[in-house]
Amino acid sequence: MPQTTLPFPQDIYSTWQEAAKQVSAIDPNFHCQILQDKGKKAVLSVVKTFDLSNCLFYIPVRAYWIWSQTAGQERITELVTVIFAYLHQVVEIPFYAENGSFLDYQYDTLEQWINEAEDEGNTDEEEKAWRQHQEDTLYEMRRAGGHIMPVIKNPVWLKRMEKVVWNYRHRDAHELEWELLAIEFLQLYRQYPKRSLPDCIHPGLVYPDEEERIRVDQYTGFYWSDRDCFQDELMNMINCSFQEMPVMDEPTAVHFFDTLPDPQKVDFDFENRLFGLMERLRDLLDQYDHEEHHPTV
Repeated sequence: MPQTTLPFPQDIYSTWQEAAKQVSAIDPNFHCQILQDKGKKAVLSVVKTFDLSNCLFYIPVRAYWIWSQTAGQERITELVTVIFAYLHQVVEIPFYAENGSFLDYQYDTLEQWINEAEDEGNTDEEEKAWRQHQEDTLYEMRRAGGHIMPVIKNPVWLKRMEKVVWNYRHRDAHELEWELLAIEFLQLYRQYPKRSLPDCIHPGLVYPDEEERIRVDQYTGFYWSDRDCFQDELMNMINCSFQEMPVMDEPTAVHFFDTLPDPQKVDFDFENRLFGLMERLRDLLDQYDHEEHHPTV
């Protein structure tokens, strides 16, 4: 580190600037900062951020709703229920039917647009049929949300998670995928029984002066479907709102220079495993998310 002839405290600031520049050159997700720990008021540290690459982690629930309403689908319904319960109750993934949630607001906005278009009195039959389809989708989505939310909020499912997962026995290759996914979720829960995603987020450490930021409860959530009649409009709305946000609240890890690192601790082990499992869960649910499979509402 180069010497400086600047007076105090400018010398400290200049040295920190040079250290921050070198740390950032190693990895742009590393941020050199002066923080306060339990023993000292000022400690040089490196704050690491988990790069999410502006991805959205939304879990579609329509396939699960169909299973829950279909005779003979009790095994997969129960398995997905305990996974949903873990993600909602422990990880704190918000559900679209919760009042005030980000996705609830998006769906409310879509419903307002439909109502406004209907008020315009368009007489085109094709347009009217499309609006009716959208209204039916909204009705089914709201009805399903009202049933699903109290189920995945019930703590009984967390207590039953281990039993449900180990009792699930695959009968074919596709069921094996579900079984392995559920086992990995269970292992994550066992290793981090109280860890939530908000626990991993520390907005005050990285870009603390930015008021406009994409929050964790905005880029994660349970939503209705990846393939319904609102998908394009919904994603356009979300992307437009996020374009105005210069910062995304990503998980962080802090290393203090005056403390030896714990060789047993792996940075972002929880986050790496969680986001990977959520993506696999979404992909498996998408395989069964088809409108032609819908039961009559």
